[in-house]
Amino acid sequence: MEIPDIHNRAGKMIYIVSAKNTGILKRSICPGNKKSWIEFLPQLPKGFKPQSGDQVYLDIAGIDSAKCKKYIKQFKANGYFFGIIDPKGIAADPALYFFRGASDYIGQAQVKKGIGKKRFTEALSWTCEKTSDAGTVKNETPGNGKAAKKAETTISIKNHKPVSGKFEGWNSIRSGATGSFFFLFISLSGKSNLRAMLGETTFILLHNRLREVLQQSFGEADALIWMEAEGNSLLLVPPKLYNGRAAVITALKTILNSRLICMEKLGLTIPAEFTFALHYGQTIYQAPGKTGEVISESVNYIFHLGIKKAQAGRLTISGAVPDEVIPEGLADLFTPAGSFEGLKISQSRRFV
Repeated sequence: MEIPDIHNRAGKMIYIVSAKNTGILKRSICPGNKKSWIEFLPQLPKGFKPQSGDQVYLDIAGIDSAKCKKYIKQFKANGYFFGIIDPKGIAADPALYFFRGASDYIGQAQVKKGIGKKRFTEALSWTCEKTSDAGTVKNETPGNGKAAKKAETTISIKNHKPVSGKFEGWNSIRSGATGSFFFLFISLSGKSNLRAMLGETTFILLHNRLREVLQQSFGEADALIWMEAEGNSLLLVPPKLYNGRAAVITALKTILNSRLICMEKLGLTIPAEFTFALHYGQTIYQAPGKTGEVISESVNYIFHLGIKKAQAGRLTISGAVPDEVIPEGLADLFTPAGSFEGLKISQSRRFV
């Protein structure tokens, strides 16, 4: 199949890479509208470099698996915007793609429902360059093929603030309900890739031990190990002040005692450090293991914060986390660290 020459195309475009499901996706994306701002490609041309504001979506069911992995690695390395479209629902864990740098995931249910232009605009707005610490972002949305419209979006935090009181347990939260939570990203890393250094079997054993340590350590915060991918963990913490504070205290203690934890509890004989990132926001709740269709702005943000910005040996906290969550006496441990994707952030000082 001939691949169109897209290198000199004017305007901001959305490229859908799919060799098998083009018909399904054409019917799903903005049905009935002329879509000159979308290009369907069976594969990406050699040397493809998207322009600023362009979006590339990979159909993981419609292109070769090896080729898909190659594209993802290439896009992540170059910082290009890319999203995943999964019209067949084959992704067992969509969160895995966010760990690998994706900015959006459109699942089978959304494809069947129909994908509007607003979805692409919001995805780009969320990931584009921010122009102020207040959270104002300027980007160009897909146009009509002649000129792209300029849009200015402000990230707003519409979450219910955490309250005092006792958490009633995870069984009290109905599956499918939307609620506010703390999101705690946790990663364990060495000077080199731990999986490569230890080997697959030992790495799996290490991750199993780490899961037990996290369950025990963050029990005081009633934290739930919600998602796991690529050796990283995402904990869901109840939206209570007590639980949020307990999560902060435990994260700091874990960093402080990381050498002891790694040697005695994880059985590591090589140096390793913990990376923590904390965010507060909203998501649809599903039990662990059933989070395949759970995608929200907050989930996206914490993955990006943990992977792209947070530093090993520190706890990084987004501006969406209320100040009162930091326990009295510990505020001096945190310093401003600029902003990330529209929110001011702070990070803990390094322990010597």
